[in-house]
Amino acid sequence: MPTNMTFHRRSLLLASLALPLALAACQSPQPERQVLPEISFAHRPVLTFAASSVDTITEFKPSFQPPYIEHLLPQPPARVAERWVRDRVRLDNSQPNSLRIIIKDASVIEQDIAKTPGLRGNFTTDQVARFEVSIEMAAELRDARGFKVGEAAASAKRSNTLSEKATLNDRDRLIHDLIRLTMTDVDAELEKSIRAYMPLYVR
Repeated sequence: MPTNMTFHRRSLLLASLALPLALAACQSPQPERQVLPEISFAHRPVLTFAASSVDTITEFKPSFQPPYIEHLLPQPPARVAERWVRDRVRLDNSQPNSLRIIIKDASVIEQDIAKTPGLRGNFTTDQVARFEVSIEMAAELRDARGFKVGEAAASAKRSNTLSEKATLNDRDRLIHDLIRLTMTDVDAELEKSIRAYMPLYVR
């Protein structure tokens, strides 16, 4: 028959084992972080240039400081712009021209929004963050001597806000969609500009 001291130690051991299990049971499972699809332009027709080389130049430099967050994203706008070049640009090597695609802006800003103050705030679903995506690109075509024979440019900006009830997955989806839609705007405008100002060099 166990002594009182042995029984007490055994009770403490069982209690210490049961506590983490009880806490785990009280915690709701965290939703799995979603993996969003790669933003692609492979479904769009290619732009074939009368050139023999293409370079993608990223002039945009992240500041790595708030309110800028593009460096924290799995698909930053600069990477999406580079993907645009891979998906849409082709060369026919018919002329010794060189094509340069320049990424001038590829920023994403996150800014806090003040919540509704006082008692009214307890009954209000606020928007707590605002996101803004800016993308600017240019295309330059130079001949064998380095003279510019054509240039085009396009830029777009979109923004949206996030509810205080949103999840991390909601936030990721909102930013992903903002980048996709902004780059879609740039895609359409840049093609229009290229065809308007480089009609002899693209098909």
